[in-house]
Order: sequence, then C-alpha cells, then structure tokens
Amino acid sequence: MKVEIIEKTENPLFKRTEVKFKADHRGEPTPKRLDARAQLAAQLGVAEELIVIEKLASTHGRQAASGIARVYSSREQLEGLEPKFLLKRGMPKEAKAEAKPEEKPKVEKPPEKKVGEPKEAKPKGPKEEAKTEKPGAEKARKPAEGAKPGEKVKEVAESGKEG
Repeated sequence: MKVEIIEKTENPLFKRTEVKFKADHRGEPTPKRLDARAQLAAQLGVAEELIVIEKLASTHGRQAASGIARVYSSREQLEGLEPKFLLKRGMPKEAKAEAKPEEKPKVEKPPEKKVGEPKEAKPKGPKEEAKTEKPGAEKARKPAEGAKPGEKVKEVAESGKEG
C-alpha cells in the first residue's frame, strides 16, 4: 500500500492540519485505518496518536482508496474536538478492550408472576364485601315474552315486571 497526500491545509483556529490523501492498494483489500495512519504519520513526521482518520473508502472497481485525516498539535486538543466514536474507531483492538467502561452491577428483580398462575386470595372484610355488590345486581336478564332466539334481551326485575 502506498499513501499519497493530495491536499494539506492548516487550520489555526482548531490548531490542526487537515489532510486529504489517496491510498493505492493494488492486489490488496481496502487498507485498515491503522495502516493508513502509520504511513501518514511517517510522511508528516508526527506521532500516530495525534492523527484521526475521518474517512477511508475505496471507489468501486478501482484499487485506490481516498480519505480525510486530521493531525492535531496535542493530545488534549484532539480529545476535546473529535467525537468519541472516531477516537475509538482509530484504536487498535487491544486498546479498545481496555477502554470499555466497566459494567454496572445488576440489580436483582423480584420474580415475575406467570400469566397462568392464580392470584393469592385475600380474606375479605365486611367493608370489602359491601363494595363488591353493585346496585342493580339483583336484576337478571331474561328473554321477553314471545321473543325469538337471537333477539335483544330486555332487563327484567326479579319480580317479573318489565322495566
């Protein structure tokens, strides 16, 4: 793989250098970000830790990848400006494993009731029994005299009078 710098721009506001590059990778797959970063560091004369590769993509049917990288003057400046996902993406696998946050201890949940389980019956007091009886509960549904099956049912009081 051969990396060629196409454009190099100084950005004094962010204290960084923005670089557009092309990586020729004939007979090889698209280069890894770490490999491209190492070659850019060698060409620019800076430490690899100060380079962040934003984009690295191959063109369909060609064996050349184009990319955009940013070179910072200090590690603090890099960590303050770059999004965390790009910093994580540019790390080697060993460093990613170390950088994972520690898992929080899991809180035990009370056992869930299954759908088919019967609920525990609680003894009812005199007030609760009175609440369960509804006014008008004494009415029963009876078919009207001379009604055919399937017709609407009228409510009839127990005394047998129509209501």
